[in-house]
Amino acid sequence: MSNPVTITLEGLTKQQYQIADLLWSCDTQESVRAMIAVMPPEYKRDAETVYQLMIAAMMDQYTDIDEYTKDIIDRCSLR
Repeated sequence: MSNPVTITLEGLTKQQYQIADLLWSCDTQESVRAMIAVMPPEYKRDAETVYQLMIAAMMDQYTDIDEYTKDIIDRCSLR
């Protein structure tokens, strides 16, 4: 059995931590996008930012990925 993935995001507001918990509970990128889409406008910006921070934190855990692969992943995650 594999170890669960964990990430740490520091310096977030209470609201941003709550959003991070909601996004982390999603099973797919599609469900993350759907959740962000139904959020009130005042939460969407934070949700997009937190989502990008979560992606960056995950990327930081994979140091054996070459720069070309990181570039491809970055371009895909921005869509």
